Amino acid sequence: MSKPKRTTPGKPRPDFPLFPHRNGHWSKKVRGRLHYFGKVASDAKGEAALELWLARKDDLLAGRRPRAHRPGDVAIRDICNAFLTHKQDLVKAGELSQWTFGEYHNTCARLVKVFGRSRPVDDLVAEDFRRLRAQIARQWGPIRLSNEIQRVRSIFKYGYEAGLLDKPVRFGPDFKKPSAKVLRQNRAKAGLRMFERDELLALLNVIPPIQKAMVLLAVNGGLGNHDIATLPISAVNLKTGWLTYPRPKTGIERRIPLWPETSQALKDVLADRREPKDSAHNRLVFISVQREAYISHNSGHRIAKTVLWFLRKAKIERPGLTFYAIRHTFQTIGEGAHDLVAVQAIMGHAPSGSDMSARYRERIDDARLLAVSEHVRKWLFGSEESK
Repeated sequence: MSKPKRTTPGKPRPDFPLFPHRNGHWSKKVRGRLHYFGKVASDAKGEAALELWLARKDDLLAGRRPRAHRPGDVAIRDICNAFLTHKQDLVKAGELSQWTFGEYHNTCARLVKVFGRSRPVDDLVAEDFRRLRAQIARQWGPIRLSNEIQRVRSIFKYGYEAGLLDKPVRFGPDFKKPSAKVLRQNRAKAGLRMFERDELLALLNVIPPIQKAMVLLAVNGGLGNHDIATLPISAVNLKTGWLTYPRPKTGIERRIPLWPETSQALKDVLADRREPKDSAHNRLVFISVQREAYISHNSGHRIAKTVLWFLRKAKIERPGLTFYAIRHTFQTIGEGAHDLVAVQAIMGHAPSGSDMSARYRERIDDARLLAVSEHVRKWLFGSEESK
């Protein structure tokens, strides 16, 4: 007589991550190797097996030997959640911009992806941070690499200072910012990050009204793409010809005199402005023809991408030319008015802690702001009035 065939129960549900192996264990193949998570006979619904899989998942997928997690271990997700909650409170209190919070959120997402959400912080070693730095360096240049390293260090420093960690995290000798020499070499290699006069005029000749107003705001007052994407209608006074608008990144108050060309471009935009799909964007100046705002992931990257397309259309392509380079242009040309304080006021730069003059300076005369603005306008359009 033939032996009866052994029957193996199926998965408790179609999306269950484990499968019942013929040897009677819940199993999962990871990186070409089978791993077992308890007997099916004693865990028919796979609840205990699933819990064990989730506890070991991050280590197995990363090719590490799973360690036994101790009760009370502080995981990566715990540090990130606590840190982001802290930063969100600062946003609500008006002490941190939404843009900066978005950058911190992206950094936490990277830590979770690279290290694993359940990975205990105490288990991190120098090799983990060396691998993290290498991954960031493959994606970004030295400047953004430096900023990201600083954000990572801030997250773990907060965990220690908040009492979540018993000891500071040891990052190892390799998890450091690029040297000043590397940053200088990278800047020199990238070329001048500013527009020449003929390049800006050529760009203004090919872009449609919405993007034209954006470019004029950038060269008129040193506004960046995030500044423009979040520009509220209430900040624009076309009767007086002034823009009163705190810089979102720093919260520094700014008063910017608007050129006649910029005022007219804004009038054209507001006259043809469409009702946005999202009522939360009703307050914004710039709404696309698709009735959408130019904000994406707490930034103005949509503006940068759109203007880059028109740069190519105008055949203006060289290293260092991005929308944000127009802000560099304003700073560079504006300094020719020989009033750096007025330039910084228009740009919304936060003074250094050692700048005692800034502590005592309560305001800057409009005449000084006008002088800087007019100096840049004459550089761009010449002495003749623009048509």
